[in-house]
This record gives sequence, C-alpha cells and structure tokens, in this order.
Amino acid sequence: MLNCIVIMHTVTGYTYVAPGVLLSGPQNVSVNYDLKDQRISVTWEDDPSSSRVPDKLIYDVEVLLTVNMTEVHSVSYYIEEAVDVRQALASRKYHWSWTSALPLECTSHSVRLRSRYQNYTSQWSPLLTITGRASSHPQVFPKSSVVQVDSNFTFCCILGPGQRLEYMKYNNILMNTTHIIDQSYAMVVHMQSPSPPSCINVYCNSPLYGTCVYVGYPPGDRNLVCETRDLESVECHWDTGRATNLTKQRMTRYDLNGRYSTITKRKIRVDQGERNWTLTARNPLGTLELRDTADLKKRAPMEVVASGVNASVQWQWERPQYHILLMVCQVQLNHSGNFSGIGLRSVVLHGLAPAQTYTVQVCCGLKQHFWKWGDWSKGSTFKTEEDSEYPIHMQLHGHTFLKPLTVNQSHGQIKDYEVTWGRQETILHPPQNDFLISDRSTDEGHRVTVTAKNSAGSSLPSIIIIPRLPHRSKSSMKIVGSDGGFNLSWSASPNSSCGYVVDWCPTHKKCRVEWVKVPAGITRARIQSGKIFEEGVRYTLSIFACTPGAPELWERREGYVKECRKYPLF
Repeated sequence: MLNCIVIMHTVTGYTYVAPGVLLSGPQNVSVNYDLKDQRISVTWEDDPSSSRVPDKLIYDVEVLLTVNMTEVHSVSYYIEEAVDVRQALASRKYHWSWTSALPLECTSHSVRLRSRYQNYTSQWSPLLTITGRASSHPQVFPKSSVVQVDSNFTFCCILGPGQRLEYMKYNNILMNTTHIIDQSYAMVVHMQSPSPPSCINVYCNSPLYGTCVYVGYPPGDRNLVCETRDLESVECHWDTGRATNLTKQRMTRYDLNGRYSTITKRKIRVDQGERNWTLTARNPLGTLELRDTADLKKRAPMEVVASGVNASVQWQWERPQYHILLMVCQVQLNHSGNFSGIGLRSVVLHGLAPAQTYTVQVCCGLKQHFWKWGDWSKGSTFKTEEDSEYPIHMQLHGHTFLKPLTVNQSHGQIKDYEVTWGRQETILHPPQNDFLISDRSTDEGHRVTVTAKNSAGSSLPSIIIIPRLPHRSKSSMKIVGSDGGFNLSWSASPNSSCGYVVDWCPTHKKCRVEWVKVPAGITRARIQSGKIFEEGVRYTLSIFACTPGAPELWERREGYVKECRKYPLF
C-alpha cells in the first residue's frame, strides 16, 4: 500500500548570509510513505534566492515520533541527516528517503526540513505528519514481511481502546516488549535462522491476532556462462548458490537481458558475433546482476553421434553449420584410453588389438578460439577383426610346453596348435598346451615348430631346438628367497646371443614349468611365480643361454622362499 501526503508552503522569513545573499528554507515540500518497504520519501525545491549562495548548501532533515503532532516522544527514534545539495543541479529539485526500523503503522511520524549554510540556518519547514494506525482489537505490524537471516527486526502490537498487553510471542517464544505510546508496544527479534516455507507466526494476546514473517537470504547466484551447442540457440547457466528459503511469490526471479526468464535457452542468430549477457536475480531481500561477454560463434561445443567399424570411426553432424568449422575432436575407447584427432566426420585409430570389442565415444570443440569440449556422444560398440601376426611362446623341460596367451596376445580366439618335429606332426586343441616327444634321442636334438591358428589364418611359426641330453647334470648353487620370490643373478654366458630363459619348478615334484625371457645384456631377474611359491618347498631354477641353435643350460639355483625347520619332540 502506497500513501502520499503533498503539502505546499511558503517560507515567510529570510536570513542574510552575505551582502545581497539570502538563505531561504526549502519550498514545495512533499512526503510519501510506503508501508510495504516501511520507507518515507521527501521531495522539495530551492527558493530562487538560494542560487546566489557561493558554496554548497546543506539541508537538515528530521523525522520525529510525535504525540499530538508536536513533541518528540523518544530520542532513540530521532533521526537527523544532513543532505548535501550542490548548486550545479539545474532542476533544483531534491529527494531524500529513509527506511524506518519501527513500523510506520505503530505511531505517527513527522518530518521537517531546513537549509543550512556555514553557521546560518533557515527556519524549519512546517511538520508533515504520517498518522499511525488505530485499531479496535489487537493487531501486529508489519504484515507478511520478508526478513534476512541474522538481522534484527521490529514488530509492534496496537491494542484497542481500554485493552492491556498480555504478551507478544515470536515462534511461540515469549519476548520482551517496549511501550511506545498509548496502545502501541514494540519488540525486537534477532532472526537467527531461516523460516520454514509456511513462515513464522508473530502475535500478541492471542494467536488470533498476529502476522507471519518469512526469513531467508538474498540471491547468491554466481558464475554466469552463456554458450551455444547448436549455433541456433543460446544456453545460459549459472550456480544458484545457497538456498534462499523463500518460496512462491517470494522466490528468486530471473531476467536475462531484460526479459523474464523461466528457462535458460533462447533462440539467436548464428552470425550475431560478440554479445553481452546480463542475468538479474531478485527476491524481496535483494537484487544482483551477473554478466558474461562472449562471441558465441567462437565457443560452440558440439553434440555428435558416433559409429565405428574396425579402427575407423565416423559420425554425422546434426547441424549443417558445422561443416564449415575447423574442429578438434577427442575419441575415447573403453579399453585403450583417449585418442584425439582433427576433423569433421571421421578419425582413424591406430594400435587397436585384434578381435577386441570396444565402445567408442566422440566429443568435439572448435580448434580456433577453443572454449571447451562439447558433450560426449552416445557410446557406439564395434569389434576389430582377428589377426594372425603374433608368434606364440614355448619352452622345454622334459615336455614341451606352450604358454597360454591372452586374447590380445593371440589376436583372436585360438582354434588349435600345429606341432611338428622331424617328420612327425601333432594337432593340439586348447586348452591343451603341452606334449611329449616320444622318440627323443640321446645323441641329437630336435627342431620343434609350433604354429597357432585362428579364424584369420596361421601365425608365424615359433621354433625351438631341443638340445641333446647332457652327459652329466649341472651342479646347483644355493639361493634364498625373499618376499615370496627369488632375486636371481648369474654370470654372463659367452654363447648367449638373444638373452636368457629362466624356468623353475619344485625340485622333487613333477610340475608344469613356468619361465620368463630375459633380454640380451641383462643377467638378473626377479622371479615371482604366477602361482604362489610355497613355503617349505625347495625349488630348482635353471638359467638357459639363448643361442642361434639349441638353448644351453648355463647355471642352476636351488632354494626356498622360506625354509620351515622341523624341531625334535622331547
């Protein structure tokens, strides 16, 4: 509710402040008041004679709590403010406003003004009075206020004629009160916490006579960013900050570039270039503005749809405008990390494993004036074809063993192994990976060839020469294990041309031999079994020198990862 009082008056007295210079009081004073904001506004004009005052003119404004329109009730509510008026103002009309801590309904407020120059003052203008409310029953003011958390706020109770104040309560808590005048009482509340959506009740004498107050926060939005994802519309988004705890008609409202905004997406022209974006967020407790400046044509993340076959990934753009833009694209595979490339519709991925299933996603952005990556496309799944290029591995220890390979290493699912030695040939089907050479001679070696086959064909043959049986066994040196394995070192073999092979097995048990290859020039290895080395079990470790012919047994070690001693019983 907005009420206005306009009173015109003429100053009858003048004060001489300098030869030919008169100091006159304010003219055409008017007073307005706004009960919603509890604000008093005053406007006035200069007397023409004041234009000759050589320096700045000051106006004193007093707001008084009045009884019978004449006397000051309490100095604690006395307001005096000096209004600085510069003579250069052409209109010579001035405005001053003040927000009252005490609700204007609670008692009458009077306003008067005077002008001041150095030690000279004019007469006070006549009092202009805003009359307080009267009531036949208890009422609490102000009505339905919105108040900020951690602030102090004043309520007043106006009683009917002959009524007595019994109590004032805030949120059902009894509060201390101050007698203002006649039937008007006030209380000050510190708003410690936000109110629930249904507000907090304030009443006097009875819950039937009261009001409701909403306690919350002003807008705390930040980080406005505007961008386009399709070159046809703009999306602005921001962080909303903490909740204001204000709902319905008191909730935060947003304007984007002066237009009321309920959504954050709006159509624009593609060639619009740089623009300024202003977001205004307002609620009853405050207003803030966020700004962003951007050339939307230079920062456009893209949405893509990807498809892939083998190692070639292709996609189509939903918007024809993308065809003229230089893009940088990022391709992500679920098994092999990230790949990147420049292009509009395709990229070639290198180093993928055969016979593997991949899920690929694509996201892109502008290469020039890069802003940020666009959204990832939906995943597209494809499987690479099988290959037959990797050789298999094998090693000898009584039997000939083939090391099982992973799908990556074998470039697909192995169907069978073809094993030949001399004039004999054997076909092995997985999971079998060992065979016995039954006609092994004691005076000559065997050349064994193994070829793996999958749906793409045959691998290159893996060849090993099984040496003649030695006339005497190799002596072993003791080794002590640590941390569940063996730290092994040996002297260099003059016959080694392609490194070494180390195999191991329990000394007194039959087993499937495990082995590792050691590159040329290295004479040490950490032996960690694929299966756990058992404590209390002695292992034999054999070092073979890799030669152009058959591997040569070079050195042997025997020992425990942890030896378990047996103690006699007494």
